[in-house]
Amino acid sequence: MRSLVFGAGGQLGMQLLSDMPQPVLGLYRKDLDIGEASQEDIENILMNLFDRFRPDCIINAAAYTAVDQAEVDAQRAARVNAWFPGLLGRIAHHLPILHFSTDYVFDGTKTEAYKEDDMPSPLGVYGLTKLQGEQALLQASARATVIRCSWVVGPDGQNFAKTILRLACEREELRVVDDQFGVPTPTDFLVREITRHPITSFPPGLYHLVPSGRINWYEYAVWLIEKAQDHPLWRHRLRVRANNVRGIASDQYPTRVQRPKNSSLDTSKWRFASGQSNLPPWHEALAPTVAKILDSGPGR
Repeated sequence: MRSLVFGAGGQLGMQLLSDMPQPVLGLYRKDLDIGEASQEDIENILMNLFDRFRPDCIINAAAYTAVDQAEVDAQRAARVNAWFPGLLGRIAHHLPILHFSTDYVFDGTKTEAYKEDDMPSPLGVYGLTKLQGEQALLQASARATVIRCSWVVGPDGQNFAKTILRLACEREELRVVDDQFGVPTPTDFLVREITRHPITSFPPGLYHLVPSGRINWYEYAVWLIEKAQDHPLWRHRLRVRANNVRGIASDQYPTRVQRPKNSSLDTSKWRFASGQSNLPPWHEALAPTVAKILDSGPGR
């Protein structure tokens, strides 16, 4: 199966290009700048790509993910997150399409893990445009699969894990929010799941896919620093140890957009469709990714 991957320069896109077993063509921002090019140009580029590469599957990992910046750059966020997935659905409706979305479509007020049929209620432009993209794609294509995930982390690109480790080498103390809960989702976990259980093997639609368990940002930061304390490239560079990390409430760390207090996603539908009784716990799924980050050393 020949796959065409949009967003190849992002964390997930780079993992897809690295780990997909079948032929893959990756599209980068230099090839197709969804936020800048005219809609007509984007449509023409897509048609030419489909004619030349003749993909068997489309994977959309392109996204505008700057949550706070989206509030002042709403038009670009809407173009990338909402309009483009719908366009893919219209142009490539005859092909299987896999699109990645986010836990930020929910407001986080539910105490249990969110299911696919729970009512979305995004707190900001980012979550709203991602929700609009899901809806536009699923309405345009009967062969589309949307996967919601949370707290994505990979060995490449920028993410919470890399930020915490960098700050732990620069500061004497870290203050990390402890009342927002979710599940770190490694990019290699996502790619492994979608290649082991191809989207053509079960019904298209909307799925939640994250490892099992849940954690808050403070606990996540402590776990990362504990791993770094045991690593030869990091142990002497760290200025913050695990016992120097302070948990704080969300209102002590104000952001332009409120974050969901609960980002937990129920994966029952994915597990049933893929014939799995359970998914690995987050710390087992995350360990190989963090090992790669640590092995690359501080400042990289």
